[in-house]
Parts: sequence; C-alpha cells; structure tokens
Amino acid sequence: MPFWEEKKETEYSTISDEVVDLSFRIRCKTLPRDHIWGLSQAILKQLPWFADEPHAALHQILVAESGNGWLSPEGQDALHYPSRRTRLTLRLPKHRINETISALEHQTVSIHHHTLQLTRPEVQLLSRLTTLYARFAIFHEQESEEQFLIRTQQELAPRGIHPRKMICGKLNLLQVEQRTIATHSLMLADLSPHEAILLQQKGLHEGKNFGCGVFLPHKTVENLILERE
Repeated sequence: MPFWEEKKETEYSTISDEVVDLSFRIRCKTLPRDHIWGLSQAILKQLPWFADEPHAALHQILVAESGNGWLSPEGQDALHYPSRRTRLTLRLPKHRINETISALEHQTVSIHHHTLQLTRPEVQLLSRLTTLYARFAIFHEQESEEQFLIRTQQELAPRGIHPRKMICGKLNLLQVEQRTIATHSLMLADLSPHEAILLQQKGLHEGKNFGCGVFLPHKTVENLILERE
C-alpha cells in the first residue's frame, strides 16, 4: 500500500559535503551474487569503527540489472562478473575520508574466496534530486507493507523528513550471518531537496553496514531538470 500525497512547491538547497560517497575502482574477476555480508565483514576488518558510525553506509556492488539489455544471475551460487566500470562505494562523513583511503586504497580483500582489489578512489557529492530509492530496506518478521511504511515515517519524522509519497517494490532475500532477511526496494518521491540530502546522509537505521537503507537518486525527467538548475 503506497502513501501518496501531492507535491508542495519546489524548494532549493545547497549540496552539503558533510557526508559524501567515496567510490573505489575495483579489480575483480568474479563476485558472488549474494556477497554483501562477506563484503561488510571485509570492510569492518579494515575499518573497525564503520558499523558504529551513524553516517557511514556500504553500497552493495551492483553489476548488470535486468531491463538494460542484461539479466542479473539468479540463485544463491550465481556469480557476478564486474566490469572496469564497477565501483565499490562507501558513504562516509567528511572527517572519515582520509583514514578510509589510507586503510583501503591498494588493498585486496577476500569475499567467499573471491578476491577484490581496491584502487583509485573518487569523492562524490550527494544529490539534491527529490526522488530517492533504496534497493534494499529491511522488513521485520511478519511485517506488512503498510506497517513497514508507517515505521519508516516514524523513523524519519524526528529528523525533519516527512515523505509524501512512498512505495515498496521488489522483494530480495539476503543472507546475513546464518539467517535470511527479507528486504524490499523503497522509493520516496516529492521530497524537498533539503529532505533528500538529509535522507541520503543517514539513510534508514537498520543494515547500513551491509548495504540496506542506503538511498540513491532516481532520475525522473523532473529531477533531471532540477539537477541542471
């Protein structure tokens, strides 16, 4: 069940650099499709503070997606084949950038016996686009879509984020430690630019250190116009 309230007038906001994305080029021949828990543990070995940093999050490494002329591999044992354009991205507060680069640049980590080498990083600002989505948002056991959306509203309201349009999408099951957790994609539309930046900076509370609750811009035609202004 989506929440859907009509848009208020457009507001503008300067893009803050207090939280940014640090994107590493990678060299990796193969990667398990369900790699996020192994990747998060490898990152925590290098960055012990990562899970407790409120503005830190790990992006899942994404390769081919269906709908773009390619199909993602299916099944627990399926493999990704990263291209030269594939990146490993961490969302970080500005004061953690230098130590993260020192800890990770030129390092090789192992993920379920697959090696991933991190090379040159780039800093990227967050977006002020007003439609955002998280590919993976954690559902609690026996939680309905409506209950999840209400819980999300309650989590975001104290931060001054008041979504007017929210809708859940695709179901994904992730292996985390010895358990399987249910996630859905989640889109929030018609945020103000200020709300969009706040949402990207902190995301949703649960699972950010293993790729959940991390918001990315969804480039609608309207938002592409806003991005160029």
